[in-house]
Amino acid sequence: MTELKTKSSQNNKSSDILIKQGLFAPSVHCSYYCCIQKMLHILRSDLKKSEEEIEKESKSGSADENGFHNWLINLFKREFFKRNFAEGRDFSTFIGQLKGFRIKSDYKNHKINTSVARSSLDLANEIDTILNNNFTI
Repeated sequence: MTELKTKSSQNNKSSDILIKQGLFAPSVHCSYYCCIQKMLHILRSDLKKSEEEIEKESKSGSADENGFHNWLINLFKREFFKRNFAEGRDFSTFIGQLKGFRIKSDYKNHKINTSVARSSLDLANEIDTILNNNFTI
């Protein structure tokens, strides 16, 4: 197990704990990052990318796709469409919604309520299920 897989699981658990404690904005951050870290783990496990390959591809991809997260998400969208179109469509929708919540939570002057926090964790769990169903974890 890579440390990224462990971090992903910890962020998912942290999000739930933060919601229960009424700390809604940081819970969204944890929900989002549990997905990013799971995808980074999959790059190494299922997609068999070396650290050097990830570094090189992410550097050029980040420049071409306006950021590291965009590169990573788009890489997975392309991979999903090769493997499972329907779940790829769901992944794309869910990760887009979760990213939107994370941007609002981290960067905007908006109050994050329990509904947004819970929706974010639910989206993260849906994404996790889709990733687990389509990739060797």
